[in-house]
Amino acid sequence: MIRNVFNFTVIFVALTGSVFAQQDLSKIEWISIEEALERQQLDPKKLLVEVYTDWCKVCHKLDQISLSQPQVAVYINENYYPVKFNAESKKAINFMGKQYNFVEKSNTGYHEFAYKITHGKLNYPSLVFLDKDLSIIQSIYGFHGPDKLLKVLTYFAEDYNKKLPWKDFNAQYNNMIYNSSSSIQRNN
Repeated sequence: MIRNVFNFTVIFVALTGSVFAQQDLSKIEWISIEEALERQQLDPKKLLVEVYTDWCKVCHKLDQISLSQPQVAVYINENYYPVKFNAESKKAINFMGKQYNFVEKSNTGYHEFAYKITHGKLNYPSLVFLDKDLSIIQSIYGFHGPDKLLKVLTYFAEDYNKKLPWKDFNAQYNNMIYNSSSSIQRNN
């Protein structure tokens, strides 16, 4: 009996350990903006900045439902330097030769960096896409389900935003994914 319990425990630990190890590989490897900028100098890559606040329920929903999906996490890790940025952080940020600080307003406030990269639209959560030159491509806000989020991530990561309007890309996305041998048709 004790031997069976021991064997069960060993098998259980081995199986759950391998499951946790697999999960770790499919989590977003969030880094600070400073670390992203350092990595950017050595190996240029696009940045994805999630602008959030601690009190934002939709931010938590995006994290728990969409950003926690393994296929989303793997895609982000492969194609972007992922940065989580608290829009109410009090820490100064140096970006593109300028210092950004926290601005107090009444009982709360906002960070100038969040204001800058969202073009003054402090909606939470916001996902901000920056190109390899650290220019802002686009900021999107609100909750997006995993399927739509993967579509948006692909649109910017693979530069479809330079080739096709969103409407055309959106209409052709499923054909692109399910018919991997064919390419997106361009309307010339």
